[in-house]
Amino acid sequence: MTYRAFFELQREPFCADIAHKEILVTPALKGVEDRIHYAIRLGSIALITGEIGSGKSTALRYVVGLLHPSEYRVINVTVSSGSILELYRQILNELGIDMTGISRAVMTKQIKQEILELVLGKKMKAVLVVKEYI
Repeated sequence: MTYRAFFELQREPFCADIAHKEILVTPALKGVEDRIHYAIRLGSIALITGEIGSGKSTALRYVVGLLHPSEYRVINVTVSSGSILELYRQILNELGIDMTGISRAVMTKQIKQEILELVLGKKMKAVLVVKEYI
């Protein structure tokens, strides 16, 4: 008998694609939510660290899922010991712009223009989520 059958689980309990509404809101998760919302209100940086499997990605997914898409533009990127140019490319890609083979200065300028358009033109808040996998 498998553990799923033993506990009468209908699906895998610790999967990465658990639905937002099914995430268990613990005091620790609520603390992460409060800290991230505080950082967003200040326009500052928040850092989430922890051991592998401690729930960092789930916490981020939960908090980002609470942000209304008409008010926030969430830019999700994943880095894995790549160069700063790769990070810029991923940010631009998330913004819907393909700039392969372009210089660092041009990419930086384009990112700034896109963020300013979001903030000033569309009156949205930009939230950059960088996940690092080593």
